Formats: sequence, C-alpha cells, structure tokens
Amino acid sequence: SPTPEELRAQAYHALGARITSLYWFNLSLDSLTRYRDLIEPINRVNREVRLMSPLLLSGDAYERRRDGEWALSSVTGPDGGLFFIHDVAYKPVNRRFKFTEREAKVYFKLPPYLRTPAEVFRFDADGVHDVAFALEDSRLIVESPVYVASMIVAAPRSGTRDRWERRWNEVLRHEASFDFDPATNSEDFETLRRLKVALEP
Repeated sequence: SPTPEELRAQAYHALGARITSLYWFNLSLDSLTRYRDLIEPINRVNREVRLMSPLLLSGDAYERRRDGEWALSSVTGPDGGLFFIHDVAYKPVNRRFKFTEREAKVYFKLPPYLRTPAEVFRFDADGVHDVAFALEDSRLIVESPVYVASMIVAAPRSGTRDRWERRWNEVLRHEASFDFDPATNSEDFETLRRLKVALEP
C-alpha cells in the first residue's frame, strides 16, 4: 500500500496527463480500516479533482516535459489552462519515497489565446491561493511551493477565481452533508471496522 505522499504522487502523475477518471484501486473496507492514514489523502485528491474537473473534461493535454527535478504538464481548453508541477526528486528512504516541500520556479508554454490571461492562481484541497507569476515570450513563469505536486490555473476571463472559490465551498458543504469522517473521527472509523467485520464471509 502506498504512503500518503506516494498516493498523491501516483494520482498526479496520472492527472497531469489529463486522465478523466481516477480509480482508487485499493479502496475497500479492508484497506480503509488497515490504512486509515490514506483516507484523508484520498479525500484531498478527490476534492481537488472536483475543483479541476470542468477544465480536465473540456481541455486536452498541451505540454509535457521534464525540467530538472520537476515534471511539468498542462491541460488547456476554452475555459483556461491547468498547469501541473510534479516533484520527481523524491528519495527512497527505508523503501519509501520521501518528499519535502520546496519552491519551484518553472515556465509553461501558453497557447495563443492564453498569452495574456486575465487571472492566474494556485489551488489545492484547502482552497484557492495567490501565486507569483510573470508573462514572457508566450510563456507563463510561476514561482510556487510544491509538496509532491502543485496546480496552477490561467484563465482567459476574469471571474474564474471567484467561481473556483464558490465551487470549493460547495464541495466542502457536500462533504460535510454526509456527517461521516472516519479519517479524523474515531467513532466513525469504528463504524467502518464494525461494517467490515459484519460483511466478512
């Protein structure tokens, strides 16, 4: 079973290539109760996927390349571009890959309609954030903190960031509506354990 960091790395290797669905191959009651530390990382990636899904589904893979310790890729479409920075300088420690948060300064090629974006921002499961950027020679240059992976949005029209912030709040409300959080609530986790036992042959 992957560590939380390895799980995120695997997910973003695929998402950066513009997959349109993500199958958690080990998502079962047995694995959830055995590896409780993976529940929250899965929740976080799922939340990020729900945020970016309109751009993933309406766009297409645009660029993919290696820049030293970073794997860079982008998905662009009529509503903007998704730009992925993936840390590939992880080190094996005791048979596990270890990551550290680092600052990346990288550039991405921009399609003609995005060469003067109205908005550029970073996002993750905790919301929408400012990001340092510059535009130069049809390129988007960004400076961003990266812990396993970082995602940037360039939008051709203003108002996109506000829509993403509203969608993020909607996703949080949807998650809270279940009133079930086995990742952090021990009583909910015990419910999972009891269900697993009840379903065992």
